[in-house]
Amino acid sequence: MIRVTVHNSKQQRQLSHASGPLEFGRVMQGDTARVIVDDPFVSRDQLRVTERQGRLHVENISRHTPIELVGKGSSIDVGTTGEFDLPLEMRIGTTRITIEFEQGGKQGPDSWQTILKPAPLDKAAIVAPLNLVDAREPITPERLTQWFETVISVQRAAAGSAQFYQETAQAVVGLIGLDGAQVLLRRGNDWEVMANHARRAGKPLEYSRTALAHVVEERRTFYRTLDVASTQSLTGIESVVVSPIVDPSGEVVGAVYGQRYRNLGSEGPAIHPLEAQLVQLLAAAVGAGLARQHQEAEAARSRVQFEQFFSSALANQLQADPTMLEGRDCQISVLFSDIRGFSGLSERLSPTATCQLVGDVMERLTARIVEHGGVVVDYIGDGLLAMWNAPAPQADHAVLACRAALAMLDELPSLNESWQQTLGKPLDLGLGVNTGVARVGNIGSRRRFKYGPLGHTVNLASRLEGLTKHLGVKALVSESTWKELAGSFATRRLCRVRVAGIATPLDVFELHSAAPDDPRWKRQCEGYEAALTQFESRRWDEACRTLYALVETQGDRYDIPSLTLIGRAVECLKSPPATFEPVLDFVQK
Repeated sequence: MIRVTVHNSKQQRQLSHASGPLEFGRVMQGDTARVIVDDPFVSRDQLRVTERQGRLHVENISRHTPIELVGKGSSIDVGTTGEFDLPLEMRIGTTRITIEFEQGGKQGPDSWQTILKPAPLDKAAIVAPLNLVDAREPITPERLTQWFETVISVQRAAAGSAQFYQETAQAVVGLIGLDGAQVLLRRGNDWEVMANHARRAGKPLEYSRTALAHVVEERRTFYRTLDVASTQSLTGIESVVVSPIVDPSGEVVGAVYGQRYRNLGSEGPAIHPLEAQLVQLLAAAVGAGLARQHQEAEAARSRVQFEQFFSSALANQLQADPTMLEGRDCQISVLFSDIRGFSGLSERLSPTATCQLVGDVMERLTARIVEHGGVVVDYIGDGLLAMWNAPAPQADHAVLACRAALAMLDELPSLNESWQQTLGKPLDLGLGVNTGVARVGNIGSRRRFKYGPLGHTVNLASRLEGLTKHLGVKALVSESTWKELAGSFATRRLCRVRVAGIATPLDVFELHSAAPDDPRWKRQCEGYEAALTQFESRRWDEACRTLYALVETQGDRYDIPSLTLIGRAVECLKSPPATFEPVLDFVQK
C-alpha cells in the first residue's frame, strides 16, 4: 500500500492506494483510479504509477509536459517510463506529488522509512494532523500535555543558545525515550554538533553522514532499524531517526538526530512512527526558533537603519507597520543642501580634515532636519537630500521643510566659529526646496536598502539648490512650495528660469531668514518684485529707477538679485532685443 500526497497553492490532499495503477491528471476520465490535480500546468492525462514488488513503476502519459524528479537531478520525459525506490517526490508545474509506503507497511529490517514532510513555516499552509492511533500505549491527555509542554519549553529558550540546543537533545531522550540524541547544524558541506545528550553518561554518540545526506537531499524525516551488517560507524546502534531543521525558505540548515542502542534497556529496539513524528516536531521547534532569531535580528538591524534616517517616533511607527515603506506615489517636500565652494576647500585640507569637516556639517544639519520631522534620505558628498510627508503623512510638510532650511542656515555662525581659522574663509550653504508628487520607496537594491523619493519633484529640488549660487541667495523654493507657505515666511519672487532637463520655465522664490513683517525686508521685497514686474513688461528704464532707489538704501551690503536685475535691464536698454523672453536659462546642471 502506498500513500500519496498532492500539494500546490490550491490543494493539500493525502490518500492511500492499495494496489493497481493510479493515474494523475487535470480532469476525470477513464476507468482507472485517478487523482485530479488542480494545476493548469498539469496535462489532462499526466501520470500513471503502479507499485511492483516494493518499487514504483512511473509512466509519463502526457503529450507535452515532462515530470521532474525532485532531488535526483533528472526527469521523466513525455511518453517514457521508469522504476524507482520509495519514497519518491515529483514536480509538475507548481504541484509536488510525493509517493511513499503507507505507515505500518511491511519493511525490511535494514530499510529506511519516512513520515510526512515537516510543515512549512508559512502560516497559510494546510498541515495534516499527527496520526497517534498506532502508538505502543494509549495516549492519555496527561501524556499529550507533557509532550507539548516539552516542545514549548524548547521554544522558550533563547534560539541559537547552548541551552536551546541542549534542551532539544534532552527532550529526544527524556520525552521520546531514545538512548542518545544530537542537534547538528550544517556548515557548508560539514556538520557541527551543537548539543549531545545520552541516557547513560560516557556513552559515545555518533552520527552517520550518509543518513544526514539522505535527509538533506529529500528534506524529510527518516528512521531506520539497523541489522548486524550495518556500517561500522554505527556499531552497537540498533535504530536511528533523523529529522531536518529547515529555514523559512525550505532549506535544510541542520538536523535532530536520535539513536537507540542494543541492550541498553530502553523502550524497544525499533523506532516507532510516532517517535519519528515527535522528533520531527522537536526539529520544527528548532527551525521555528532559528527563524524567530533571524527575524529578531532583522528587526534590530531595520531599527538601526530606521534610526539613522528617521526620528525615534517615526522609527517606532515603521517597526510596527513595515508596509509604510512600500513604494507609492505621494506628495512630498524635498530639500537639497550643498556646501558652497567645497571643491576649493577640500583642495586646501588633508583627507582627514575634509572628512572631519563634512562629518561636522552633516551632523548639525541632520539634527535640524530630524527635529523638524524630516527624513534624511542620503548624503551625497558634501550635500544631503531630505524629505517630508513620507513615510508618515504630515499636513504641513512644506512649512516643516522651510523651517528646517532656515534652521540649517542658522548653524552657519557656529560652524564658522569652529572652522574659519582652519579654512581661512567662512563656510556657506545652498538650499533648494520643492513640493510635488514623487515615487517613494526603496530606491536602493535588494542588497542595500535605501528609502527615498524618485522623479521630477526630486530633480527640480536639486536644480533649485544649484541655482542659489547663480542667483546670489542661500535658499530657493519652487512656486508649488511657496503656495503652501501662505505668507508665513519671508519670501520674494526672484525671476523666471529654465533649468537643465526641464523644458517649462518656472518662477523661483527666495526663502529669507527675516520675519515676514520685518519693515526693512518688506521694503526690499516689495521694491524688488515691482522692478521685476516692470522688467518683464519691457519697462526697463522704470525697473532701473526702482532698483537704483533700493540699492542706494543698502549701504555697503548690496542685494545680489537687485544688482543682477539692474544688469539685465541695462543690457536691454543698450540693445533692445527683437523678441523678448524674460527667462534666465541655466542649461547646465
